[in-house]
Amino acid sequence: PCKITKSSSSLNALLASAASAVAADRYGIDYQNIEVNTDLATLFLESVLLPTVNGKSFIQHPKLLSEISKGDLYDSNKPIHVAATNVYKAKDCRFYHLHGSMNAEPTMRMIGVEEKDVTREEAIKLFSKPVAKHDAGDVEKRANEEFKQAGATCLTPDEFFASQHWKVISAEPLWNKTAIPAPQSQWPTQNGDGYKPLAGIRVIDFSRVIAAPVISKLLAVLDADVIKVTNEKLPDIAPLWMDLSTGKRDTNLDLKTDEGKTAFSKLVEGADVLIDGYRPGALARLGFDSASLRKINQRLIYVRENFYGFKGPLAYRSGWQQISDCLVGISWLQGQFMGLDEPVVPLLPNSDYQTGIVGAIAILQALLERTKNDQTYDVDVSLTQYNIWYYRLGQYDEAQAQELLERNAGFSVRHYNEMQTLIFKTHAAIQKARPDIFKHPEYFWKMSGKEWGLEDEEDITILAPAFKLEKSRLEYTVPSGSRGRSKPEWLN
Repeated sequence: PCKITKSSSSLNALLASAASAVAADRYGIDYQNIEVNTDLATLFLESVLLPTVNGKSFIQHPKLLSEISKGDLYDSNKPIHVAATNVYKAKDCRFYHLHGSMNAEPTMRMIGVEEKDVTREEAIKLFSKPVAKHDAGDVEKRANEEFKQAGATCLTPDEFFASQHWKVISAEPLWNKTAIPAPQSQWPTQNGDGYKPLAGIRVIDFSRVIAAPVISKLLAVLDADVIKVTNEKLPDIAPLWMDLSTGKRDTNLDLKTDEGKTAFSKLVEGADVLIDGYRPGALARLGFDSASLRKINQRLIYVRENFYGFKGPLAYRSGWQQISDCLVGISWLQGQFMGLDEPVVPLLPNSDYQTGIVGAIAILQALLERTKNDQTYDVDVSLTQYNIWYYRLGQYDEAQAQELLERNAGFSVRHYNEMQTLIFKTHAAIQKARPDIFKHPEYFWKMSGKEWGLEDEEDITILAPAFKLEKSRLEYTVPSGSRGRSKPEWLN
């Protein structure tokens, strides 16, 4: 019901405008005309599904499946584990979004669900029964406080507006920026070939899943040198790698070891930007808080991404896209739009992807401003700040809503449809309503599959950016590739 395409299109336009401003400052050119494709801005929100190899989905390729499986340390696609992340009705008739994260075991232990080989439908029933024995607030408190597992009661917008967290976080802008004294920075010396906005800018991506990796992927298409720091001992949602590792090298570091800390410090020393997408405080506990990072590199821009925001009573909690959607009331709006008296998680990982755009915009602003004064910046972005902004854009009017529903007649969802089910259902609905949208060759780019160990003739096709600039050339100079394949060092 919310204006998802308008939101994505407008933020992509703002990102392109910021890139144009950077290119103008670096190369002495005029501000550029910008084109935003609303089809691509919409498809961007499901781009994790879209990579193909020789016309077939990447998940059908044996070699890619083998590589991707290396990141699935806890068998996340097992039905009983999938069902650990879902919306269930509690004893008090409230709805609670349980979240099993990338290891469902703690959530299963908390709820009292045993490990079993069952169907997805059977798994949902196994979780529904114990959740229904407790009030939603009790489950939320136990999950977040005792088991340190993400989860939230599904609030209506009005309930969220009455909360203490709303009273704090609603006063915050779309992103927060804190100035830190530092020597004035200069743009890296470049020959101006292609007027690439971020040529020579070095970015560390210390994150997993979607929102923060989207930030660095967008910086990469503007020609930033991005190195993703991963740890093979930690799980990830591995199918996301095909799309979200695009434009990045990837190095394996364990920051709990002296060797890992030393290598990471060396990367920080030469970086312009560090993106931190882990649980609040995780990097600081490893010895790399804002002050410590500036002792290594005074000019570093340090970017934190989280779910609740960095202010308010819930700021300390971990979270996921669905949790923010449930907190702010977006899930209730989605359910009501579908004619239901229950919340439904938004049909695409919208707040993840669009928070990624926000983060990229904020970084471009910070990079530009640190060349104008004796400062660098801490930048904070969150899914909840985005979701509040998104809600404030308004909803489709009655006629528009009816047109959408009629265009997708027969489409149905329920509160117990988890994100994996929803995104595939939504993709099928888009294919049915707009079969032409996938037939535009200019909507897709090809890149080499060699970084995944594919044969020479096996190119990977990915979604193109939603925006174009008149003069600046957009491209990914590094193709998508497997985890840990790169050395922890800058290219030049």
